[in-house]
Amino acid sequence: MFGLGRTLSLAMTVPSAGVLSPFTDQSFLERVVVPDMWPVDVPRPMTRGEAMQVPAVSRSRHLICATTARLPIQAVRGETPLPDVDQPYWCYGTDGQLGELTAEQRVQYTLPVGQSPWHRMLATCDDLLFSGWALWLVTATYADGRPRSAVHVAAGTWDVNPDGEIINADGGPFLLGPTDRPAPLILIQGPHEGVLTFGARSIRGAGSLETTAADVARTPFRIGLHQTTDITLSDVEQAQLIAETKRALADNNGVLFTNNAVEIAEYRLDSSELLVAGRQAAALDVARHMNLPGALIDAEPQGGSTLSYSNPASRNQQWLDYGLQSFLDAIAARLSMDDVVPAGQRVAFDTSSLTDTLAPPLGPPTQD
Repeated sequence: MFGLGRTLSLAMTVPSAGVLSPFTDQSFLERVVVPDMWPVDVPRPMTRGEAMQVPAVSRSRHLICATTARLPIQAVRGETPLPDVDQPYWCYGTDGQLGELTAEQRVQYTLPVGQSPWHRMLATCDDLLFSGWALWLVTATYADGRPRSAVHVAAGTWDVNPDGEIINADGGPFLLGPTDRPAPLILIQGPHEGVLTFGARSIRGAGSLETTAADVARTPFRIGLHQTTDITLSDVEQAQLIAETKRALADNNGVLFTNNAVEIAEYRLDSSELLVAGRQAAALDVARHMNLPGALIDAEPQGGSTLSYSNPASRNQQWLDYGLQSFLDAIAARLSMDDVVPAGQRVAFDTSSLTDTLAPPLGPPTQD
């Protein structure tokens, strides 16, 4: 889309990372009022930390990112993988050394030391899922200038300035070594603008249901205070009476004493429909945003039937065809460009471990 075909001194026509994605105009941001944190009528963006508190989001993230991270990635020519000796080192390994970076630069860029390929891909997929972009720093190159080793650069430690240049957390360019030459970077664009963008409302709704469920679990009833006398209580006195009742409930294990001026009415909360069916529906909406079959996170439409499969390979094939493949293709497409692998080669994930039918157990079944 943007022709990101160079790794050195990237200059791209993309908006600032302050806008979470190049696909959106911030109209998705919810306008909320949070006392002492956000002024009135200021858009509050959804954060990854907030989203990950929703069980359906964290479960979806673990499935998508951990599954992607464990799939082997390899260079191929046509449909045939290159011999092991010709595979780029970065496909299966990472260097513990961070190339020519100085100690100050390693601290400034908050880069990992000894990052494994699994963790690099996990973090990459995480960034693409939530925000739509991920960044790698090339730490070693071959003689032709193509990457030999690379590490993932943590989200939040880089940005894109109005000129389309990648900058570090201090607002300056990514520089490499004592000579301060531009660092070789690989910017990876995801299949969409990130669920923090288009899924914010659904995720917040699911989070609200979680909060409500916890509140009802703590207090499955409400108390009504009914005054039986003609004495008029001021607003302050009414508030004081309510506060004393709440404190008495907490201090006396739910036991209250009242005189003949006040009667107490208990209202049981019948919220089973909201907290069971409502949370299930919210989880299903999250699965839809994640492009994930609801059955994989135990979320199914009310009254619907769970699809059955003859074996796990059939289930995984459906997930691969209609969901996970978009992430794999986005990553592989960027890493297949000529600045990463030579012309005529491309990069592909080996998904056979997901879709190959499991071998039957050896020997006849036995019974103790």
